[in-house]
Amino acid sequence: MLVLDASGSMWGQLQGRTKIEIARETVAGLVRDWKAENALGLVAYGHRRKGDCADIETLIPAGPLDASAYLATVNALNPRGMTPLSAAVVQASEALQSSERKATVILVSDGEETCSLDPCEVGTRLEQSGIDFTAHVIGFDVANPAHQAQLRCLAENTGGRYFNASDAQGLAVALDSVVAMSTEPALPPASAALTAPAEASVSTRIAVRWEGPGDAGDYIAIVDPANPNEAELRYAWVRRSEAETADPAVPVELRTPAQPGQYRLRYVSPRRKAPVLAEIPFTALKVEAFVRGPAEAASGGTIEVEASGPVDAGHWIGFAPVGSDAGSYLDYVRPEDGVSRYRLRTPGEPGEYELRYVLDESAAIAASQPIRIVAAQARISGPAEAQAGSTIQVEASGPVESGHWIGFAPVGSDPGSYLDYRRPEAGVSRYELSTPAEPGDYELRYVINESEAVIAAQPIRITALQGSLDAAAEVRAGATLGIRIAAPWSDGQWIAVAAAGSPDGEYAAWSGLERDQGTIELAAPVAPGESESRRHRGSGGPVALRRPLRVLPAE
Repeated sequence: MLVLDASGSMWGQLQGRTKIEIARETVAGLVRDWKAENALGLVAYGHRRKGDCADIETLIPAGPLDASAYLATVNALNPRGMTPLSAAVVQASEALQSSERKATVILVSDGEETCSLDPCEVGTRLEQSGIDFTAHVIGFDVANPAHQAQLRCLAENTGGRYFNASDAQGLAVALDSVVAMSTEPALPPASAALTAPAEASVSTRIAVRWEGPGDAGDYIAIVDPANPNEAELRYAWVRRSEAETADPAVPVELRTPAQPGQYRLRYVSPRRKAPVLAEIPFTALKVEAFVRGPAEAASGGTIEVEASGPVDAGHWIGFAPVGSDAGSYLDYVRPEDGVSRYRLRTPGEPGEYELRYVLDESAAIAASQPIRIVAAQARISGPAEAQAGSTIQVEASGPVESGHWIGFAPVGSDPGSYLDYRRPEAGVSRYELSTPAEPGDYELRYVINESEAVIAAQPIRITALQGSLDAAAEVRAGATLGIRIAAPWSDGQWIAVAAAGSPDGEYAAWSGLERDQGTIELAAPVAPGESESRRHRGSGGPVALRRPLRVLPAE
């Protein structure tokens, strides 16, 4: 039973292509080479509803493969929801329990469990259920080591294997490997040998030379012997596809673990009963790294930090809450060769933080420094009351960064709520804002880092729009109607002619309204009857002013 991740994150891209597109292509290769004597089914999750942990569906029961129908079902999946991967594996295992043959689930997931079950506990429970069941798991573009560990635990607790596929080719090889392990007879015993440096710095790349059978699915891994399950931390295939011929003259490249310590390098042939064909020791050495910045800084600003350490696409230098795990981050930058100074945006909330140099996304903190963030000084002021759909002037001062804004928000709403807003500018203290379309109680706010914190606010009451709409009470069908507005102006307001009693968004003719514009001319409806002239508050807003209009038959 193949369990496919169709959660919303599968719309993410790898090398210019969506992950769901890559998954569909890989499954097409799987069914093309599928052997008729093996049954195959399909379970998907996250493909129908957002925010629903019960969105799991057995789309195709395990049975003889109809390749066309199978691919049509896979290609119709539309990622949108959560990641209930553990419950999906349970459902797949239950669907296979009626079979008297060995049952295998192959899970392809691009992220962590986002629902209530613990993958490790689920794997243990399935292994103890007494059925001949195995779950192999392929993590597709899963960079976070903690999330990899979660998926690995699910697989290994059922006697299965975990593979981390970082690209389309890796996904295809991993899927081919687990299918072969699940459906093909075990290969005969074999031997292998490895040659590699005895030690190297953490998070660096080493070349490993090998001798061995070089079968499809064979790989070389770095293993942590201190882990109870001897987890494979890194691995690389000895051949990248079924069609490729393994060449022992070409070394395999591996990146060393992020934590210093004693490890093992292994040649693994998973289709053999004794899969480990060779093993040598390896030491990962601590790397020298530092990060330095001010001891204190204001929220919502920018600071310069000095940093040095290993340079790789997976490393970052940035802010994190003090005491948080290595995967926590706020603003960050990637280290670059020959660069020692970096600019970082400070957090929006005052408090105790750390500047960090983190390896392999979140595997280890190589260096850190505490930093205190204090509240930024800011102010915002405007009228205590204003009319709906008008324009006001506000005065504001505070930090100026690209992610900050000055604007309206409903009173009591979270920092991410906004209506009209402007970006603060250096040397500017006055800003023009359009008031909300609906009367009520609001706030003028100075917000930093898009929606992280409100650093200044003032209440403001919005009252009903006062003004007049001057237009003829009668007009001939299809004739020109002149309309003049006497009311406060705001950006986005517009006028319209519509049938009396029709919804606010419907109209027979309309025009935008510019500041200080005089009479606007609109074509009257072509059908006689009761209509009205309207002035709307804001783009898409409700009707603020209206005047009855009778449309007479054309002469």
